[in-house]
Amino acid sequence: MANLLPKDEELFQRIAKEHIFVDPVLWTLIYQYIGDQIILINLTIRYYLDDGTPMPKQEAKKILDCTKRMIEVMKKLDHPEAISNDEKDSLFQIIKKENLKLDPITDELFGNYVRNDVNIINLVCIDYIDPMDEREVISVEDGKRILEHTRSTMRFLDRLRQATSQKAAF
Repeated sequence: MANLLPKDEELFQRIAKEHIFVDPVLWTLIYQYIGDQIILINLTIRYYLDDGTPMPKQEAKKILDCTKRMIEVMKKLDHPEAISNDEKDSLFQIIKKENLKLDPITDELFGNYVRNDVNIINLVCIDYIDPMDEREVISVEDGKRILEHTRSTMRFLDRLRQATSQKAAF
């Protein structure tokens, strides 16, 4: 995870002080639909980087499919009222029915780190799927950039989950 800004450290302190809690249904959804996609991207990148080889260009499209899904999930987290009534996934149904959302502090932190990491991964990959781009592979350097943002997201999610997963004993 990138070093937290002083303001963000203060937000984590407020989470502890105010006993801010994120519903376990939200955490299940976040890890199932965002965390799993981040792990998939991480493993894809590592498959090539562990051998020191560049990734085939077509892997960028697969990564963009993952980030597209994560962005769709984040929109539903932001606006549970927009989840369709015929949504098949029971987690989304619960979120819509109970209007579950991240509280403003948690949402701000989530946005600052997860959304930004996903957007950076997108920017790196979009460059490679341009039909005018003649490169055959994703450079090792860009692979490392993507990998660092997946790791950053995983570390951040773990820290935020630990900070917001249990109601404090009053």
